[in-house]
Amino acid sequence: MIRLFIILIIWSCVSVTGNASDIIMRNKAGTTLNPVQLFKDSTYEYPTGRSFLAGHLFEIIGETKKEYEDDSQNQKFKWYQVKTPAGETGWLYGDGLAVMVKESSVPAHLKHFHKQKFSFDNGFENSTVWIAAINGRDNFHKQDYLNPPYSEKYLVITNHNNRSAHINIGGINARGTYELTHATLSDATGDGISDFILQISSKMVGKSVENRNLVIHSFQAGSLKKIFEELLNLTYEDDLPSPALYKQVDISEKIIRVAYPDYLDCKNYQQFYNTQSISQDMERCLEYVTYTFQWNEGLDLYQPIYEISRTPVLAKIKYLGLTLLEKPDIYSRRFKKLNPNADLIIIKHHERKAKTGQQRHLLTYLLVQTPTGEQGYILADKVNFQQMEHASLLEKYYSNPPANKTSWTSSQSFVVIRSLRDTSVSRK
Repeated sequence: MIRLFIILIIWSCVSVTGNASDIIMRNKAGTTLNPVQLFKDSTYEYPTGRSFLAGHLFEIIGETKKEYEDDSQNQKFKWYQVKTPAGETGWLYGDGLAVMVKESSVPAHLKHFHKQKFSFDNGFENSTVWIAAINGRDNFHKQDYLNPPYSEKYLVITNHNNRSAHINIGGINARGTYELTHATLSDATGDGISDFILQISSKMVGKSVENRNLVIHSFQAGSLKKIFEELLNLTYEDDLPSPALYKQVDISEKIIRVAYPDYLDCKNYQQFYNTQSISQDMERCLEYVTYTFQWNEGLDLYQPIYEISRTPVLAKIKYLGLTLLEKPDIYSRRFKKLNPNADLIIIKHHERKAKTGQQRHLLTYLLVQTPTGEQGYILADKVNFQQMEHASLLEKYYSNPPANKTSWTSSQSFVVIRSLRDTSVSRK
């Protein structure tokens, strides 16, 4: 009898703790994003007295057809009928419950994560990763069809004990949208456990510039933590992208290096060269910016290890026989023949709008200084940029500068992961 009792206990534990993967694989999973209360029906009137912390796994067994107002009446979500791994049933309001998305809604770059097995540490050695979302509406108007949609998308990691950790990777609200564009698992911190290296793009309503953020999440002492975040955007002015577009980020073991050419207002220029100011609206000074972070195991975060470095941007001319112009004008006086092997210091970008027939375009010049100290202008498409990750991108930009900077885009990858291992051992 005692042996039978022990067998029943073991079977019961296995059935509860082993249920997580089954619920996820059957597309019926939901996880709590914050502490929630369980109710007897789809109203706030009859609480069961049971509450659950964030990261609790549920099986979704039903939902309301309509969306209902939350306590503060600011938003509307559905109610979901749920079952706990222990077999309890009840209802949860949808603002705190991320529900697995349909297979057809999983983006192509996330399909290698969705419903796959991964190994991390401290209780997450045998985990299943899946994609979930909350969906509702902002409650601004009495008529629902006028209310804008509200959603949040999550990358969820659930272990064999039905405990989940989650990362917000996308969403829609009245202010704009944001979405995960790249996701990689690599051991950036050098502890033998893979980290989530994510790039998230966002766009605010009424703005032209697409924002990009690099974010790294890592399991540290059994908790999933954000250990690094860097805004990648480079701007020429408010809501206009820089010709360099985004910062270049190199990630190697325990080290993150950031580099970019900075197009800045010449009054903020930190080099000791004469900027020959003509018009603030038509020009920007250039500096090459670098800084480095190192992983600090004691603090569980990346810390800067050097002060930000700002140095001149260097270039060489592409062709023999080029001479400096006194002013940013092709009809200006030419006064200095340039040595093709000499390093030119790029001080300033100068642009003005031009029109050829019905075609509008930009004429762009660079103010440069020679090794012997002479300063003058040269057409920007006549130089090769040196010692800089953005060199080929800038040369492409200046070969045919767009009349409207908001149309300037590139498929170039600005985040480089160097020689890092994925230790998560993905498997079906």
